[in-house]
Order: sequence, then C-alpha cells, then structure tokens
Amino acid sequence: MANATTTGTSTAVAPMTTGTCPSTAGIGGVFGSIAPLLLMLVAFYFLLMRPQQKRDAKRREMINAVKRGDKVVLTSGIIGTIHKIVNDREISLEISEEVRIRVLKSSISDILDKSADIGKDEAEIEGKEAALQKKAAKTVVKKGRNEKKK
Repeated sequence: MANATTTGTSTAVAPMTTGTCPSTAGIGGVFGSIAPLLLMLVAFYFLLMRPQQKRDAKRREMINAVKRGDKVVLTSGIIGTIHKIVNDREISLEISEEVRIRVLKSSISDILDKSADIGKDEAEIEGKEAALQKKAAKTVVKKGRNEKKK
C-alpha cells in the first residue's frame, strides 16, 4: 500500500519502504519453507516406519513357519507345545499333559524350540558320533596290525 499525503489541493503518493512485495518471493521462498518439512518426513520414514515394517515382516515369517512340536511362548506368557495347527489363524497348544487350548497364531510372541531343528541337530550329532566311532575303531585295528608286524 502507498501512503497518501495531502499538500494543498493535490495529493502526493509516497512509495512504501517497509517490507517487500509478496509477489517477489517466488518459488524459492515457497520451497525454502517446505524443504524442512519434507526432510523431516523422509527422516521419520527411515528412522521409524521402515524398521517397524521389517520387524513386522520378520514376525509374520516366524508365525507362518510354526509347526507341530514347536515350543512357543504366547503374549500372555503361557508356554506350550503346538499340538495341532487348526487353520491359518488358529493352533491347538498343549500346555500340560493332555491339557490343550486353542489360541490365535498372532498371540505367539516367541518360539523357544523348533521341532525340525532339534531333530536335524540330533541326527547331525549322531552322524558325527558314528563317524568318530568308526574312525576310532579303524585306528585301533591299524595299531593292532602294526604291533603284529613288529
């Protein structure tokens, strides 16, 4: 706006010296005010949302991978062994001898023991023990032959 002053019969208009005209701010001023907001949104995504999505995906994989015989902990703190998988959403959990409850798979918070992994480890250990026993037997036989030759 211009300031009007009266001098006699004519009016003179003095230019405005305070501030700048809003139309001269341009695109740079708008981008400069939005850039920090965009930067905060990107940081929020990478620091909070993305790690949470990864944790959720890992938990979904864990829950979908449970099978009969796995020992699990529920979110309520109940520990039991999976007796039967009822459907995609439910399992039958044995919490004591002949005491079974039906729970949602989503209530599983952790897997304590995996039945397939335990069986695999035991078989692997038994195989190694058998191989060591055979090796020890061959060593004893070789020592016996060497002593006979002398």
